[in-house]
Amino acid sequence: PSVAASEEETEGQRTTLQCSTPYACPWGDAVLRWEGYDPRVSSLSGRLQMDPSGVGHQLTLSTSFSWRDHSKKLLCEVSYGSGKASREVVLRVRHTPKDVQVLASPSTGNIHVGDTVSLTCEVGSSHPAVSGYHWYKDGAVMGSEQVLTLRGVRREDHGQYHCEARNALGAGTAPAVTLHVFSAEISASPAAEVLEGTATTLSCDVPGREGQDLNYTWYRNNEWLKEGTAHTLLFPAVAASDAGYYSCKVTNSQGSDTAQPFSLSVTYPPRPPRITLFQETQGGRLAVVLCAVDSRPPATLAIEHEGTVLATSGAQAAPRQRFGVSASRNALRLEIRAAGPRDSGSYRCTASNTHGSASATKVLVTRAAELLVHPSAEVREGTAVTLTCVGTGDTAGEPLYTWYRNGKRLQERSGPALTFPSIRGDDAGAFQCRVQSSNSSDTSGVVPLRVLYPPRPPVLSSFLQSQGGRLGIIQCTVESDPESNLTLRRGDTLVACTRGCPPAPRVRVTPSYNSLRVEIQEVVLEDEGTYECQAGNTQGNSSTAVEFRA
Repeated sequence: PSVAASEEETEGQRTTLQCSTPYACPWGDAVLRWEGYDPRVSSLSGRLQMDPSGVGHQLTLSTSFSWRDHSKKLLCEVSYGSGKASREVVLRVRHTPKDVQVLASPSTGNIHVGDTVSLTCEVGSSHPAVSGYHWYKDGAVMGSEQVLTLRGVRREDHGQYHCEARNALGAGTAPAVTLHVFSAEISASPAAEVLEGTATTLSCDVPGREGQDLNYTWYRNNEWLKEGTAHTLLFPAVAASDAGYYSCKVTNSQGSDTAQPFSLSVTYPPRPPRITLFQETQGGRLAVVLCAVDSRPPATLAIEHEGTVLATSGAQAAPRQRFGVSASRNALRLEIRAAGPRDSGSYRCTASNTHGSASATKVLVTRAAELLVHPSAEVREGTAVTLTCVGTGDTAGEPLYTWYRNGKRLQERSGPALTFPSIRGDDAGAFQCRVQSSNSSDTSGVVPLRVLYPPRPPVLSSFLQSQGGRLGIIQCTVESDPESNLTLRRGDTLVACTRGCPPAPRVRVTPSYNSLRVEIQEVVLEDEGTYECQAGNTQGNSSTAVEFRA
């Protein structure tokens, strides 16, 4: 048979194909037929020609083709009895790109920020061939290559992607695929900085979390807080203690991702300020008022005395001559030089920020008199020592100075100095001075004066107690500063000491401050002899001997 058909067909258009043979057998069983067509969209018509103009048999196929018929084969066959002959037709169906789809690589596992992802626009069939591609993300044009490569993926790359393939007849569009970027991120509502008491929500989100099976673990300052399926952390009334760095770990069936730390800042008005008052006891008569407060944002501090502002932490004029002011974050220090009775009284510290204010008050009692010791409050025996009673300079007339040691009146004089040209251990004690004038009187604080001296000759006593057995007792005491180490010897034999040596047999030792008591049990004749008590400290040594008779 012979076939008459177009070289190319167009999808959806009606066309005819003719199968014919130059023979005709009207009374025979010769058959002409088409194979491989779709009868649902096709019709057949036959024609037998037997006339002077010619002889032949024709079978016409009227049909239409889809893109799926492209490259298929139709068969025109003639048969007579057991004999057959056929002719093959390969269909060339013109159609727009079909079976277009997006293929992602990698196709499994989580895609994290920084990864590289390739999207390929795959075309199942196109005739003529594809001439171009277009990529779209959430409806916006992205590129015009067959492969769209996303290097260094960002959270913003999450979305729906589809591609369009074009040829001379038109375009084919792929169904959209969602690119899930598995990246955890924390956000705060209403803000990352909130006022104490505000209802606050922290949300841990990954793009497109809806519909995903996710688990959330929350941390604050790297410490575990809670875990579950809730992606939010709720604070009905946020407190200052809730401030800190928060992070969350989001987990799905393919892995996990941890959000970068998120700083939640809680602002609050000043708490009641803390006021510290103190006055130097040695020289300069310096009084210090220190105010500190807890607040966020930092507070402006002010210190006032009896209603008069003396210092502020904000912009201010130069402080008065006797005052020194220094400020740091939420702290203010006021130094009062040559402090006297006029500086006594109530000191109030006020702290204020944008959320409120608070204040606290303390009373400062200043001493008008100070006791100074030269060269030091701890000296060696024989040193020249001067104690000076310093007043405020506010006294009227010639002041009178009264000196006290250990609470007892020592002397009274018109000069402010008490001098020891060569001080002795007996001069040590707790000293005080009082300055008195016609219009005022004030007493200094107590200043201890320590005099270091070597041991005086020890006082050594012994006796024998016969009642209830023979018991010998030797007692050694000494005066010294610092404390002495006492040692009792009989000739070259060590009997006892206050520390660091084992007692002799039958000897019981009872040490105390600068004292050593030795008891000799069951005294025998051999215990008689000369006993020597030796005393020593960092300043020197001394000793005393006694005869013990049994």
